Amino acid sequence: MQLAGNHLVTPSLADAFRRHGLFDALPEDIQEYLETVTTLNRVRNRAFRDELTNIAGLLNGIGIEPVALKGAIALVPDQYPGAEDRVIGDLDLLVPGDRVWEAHETLLRSGYRRAPKDRMLARDREDMHHVQPLLHPGLPVTVELHVRMLRDERDDACLRAGMGEPALSSLNGARIRVPDLATRLLHNFLHTHIQDRGNVYFSVNHRQLLEFVRLRDFAGALDWRVLAERLQPGRRRDLAVYLLLAEYWYGQPYPAELPMPRGSRSAFGLARRVQTSGAWSRAFSPYFLTRRYLPAVLKLPYRLMTPSWFLLKYRALRAGEPL
Repeated sequence: MQLAGNHLVTPSLADAFRRHGLFDALPEDIQEYLETVTTLNRVRNRAFRDELTNIAGLLNGIGIEPVALKGAIALVPDQYPGAEDRVIGDLDLLVPGDRVWEAHETLLRSGYRRAPKDRMLARDREDMHHVQPLLHPGLPVTVELHVRMLRDERDDACLRAGMGEPALSSLNGARIRVPDLATRLLHNFLHTHIQDRGNVYFSVNHRQLLEFVRLRDFAGALDWRVLAERLQPGRRRDLAVYLLLAEYWYGQPYPAELPMPRGSRSAFGLARRVQTSGAWSRAFSPYFLTRRYLPAVLKLPYRLMTPSWFLLKYRALRAGEPL
């Protein structure tokens, strides 16, 4: 229960208990807790859907059909089973890069306000992938208008190259577009495992991994070789690790037709230890890696980290000289 709460999948856990006929066997307080969280999340998602309809209508009014990304897609009709229980953090919308500030000003005029203390996303930043987030004045809704799907320009270019024209959908008359399922799968992987550095910390975001599993089931037959070719070569081992994590946690078989790059099993084994062992998890946590280990390494004398010093030490030892 705590793990589900930490990973924002409590409503999905409640749905899983119901589908397997286990919900009535739970203690009453647990049933009440699950029902309450699920109900509150669905109320919240309805508010998100209404606001997404409003935003899409405003952007349609200036000739923009936004492309829904990530959790915003779960609010669009005809999604994978269980999409209504996805916990949504904000509304991510992709708009044409040359019109992003026009869209930004349109939402400001409608009542949205800029998120405070967000100097990293100033107007003159050339490497930004979304502009300054906007906050609804009365609802817990944050909107991010994207000019790219991913922060890394090369990953974004690879992803967008095979995407094609996003499908047009309707939200109570407002026009909004949705990427194809293959693109959504790759975007899920690249955003969670690469951009959010899951591959660095050997971590897993179960909200995103669960959506990846459900999208893959919903998509049916996929040519995984073609999908992998849309990635930079250096990302293909990480994709294999992500697929192995989906197999380990959710029983979704690794695609038989997709070659497993060298080192994938070892990286997955380490990721599994980090995720299931408290000691391994602490050792690879961002806090320990950046606040404990890195400063300790930087304080080492420079001579200890230069190859020439090791050669001098070796020669001295061979000659019997004192160091």
